[in-house]
Amino acid sequence: MILIVDDDEAIRRGLTLVLKQGGFECVAVGSEAEALAAVRGGDVEVALLDMNLGLSTDGADGLNLLRKIKILSENTAVILITAWGTIPLAVEGLKYGACDFVTKPWTNRDIMARVRGALKERGRAMEDETLESMERRAVIDALRRSDYNLSRAAERLGITRQALYRRMEKYGLQ
Repeated sequence: MILIVDDDEAIRRGLTLVLKQGGFECVAVGSEAEALAAVRGGDVEVALLDMNLGLSTDGADGLNLLRKIKILSENTAVILITAWGTIPLAVEGLKYGACDFVTKPWTNRDIMARVRGALKERGRAMEDETLESMERRAVIDALRRSDYNLSRAAERLGITRQALYRRMEKYGLQ
């Protein structure tokens, strides 16, 4: 499924129309809370994420949500979208795990190509999953299933709380 996250309803409708015509299943949401709920649902393969979900145009909203999405679902490919794009903002987004960066306005053909490319890369990445990424995913899953109670998460993983803290630090999950 493709997740569209934008506070502008016209953008959500337009992207939904283009993607559905391209044969993709998609869900469009307008807030961080709705986006995180969709990601927690577990079916999001690619997220098209607006960098500015409020009045601010510095991209901080998008970067914060990008980090949360990658913590919840490391294998979700995230394409950042903004009307206020700068090279430093794109670099920062890529550093936090985005796979692509698109500036508004875009062409429908370009969006389709980028979504297909993200799905292709995501497939390759999942094939090449390492033991380390599997461990990271297991830690995240245990935290989620225990409602982020560290003692219960550690017990679920069969490790001590101290070992869980070390793994959370190792994978940037604080």
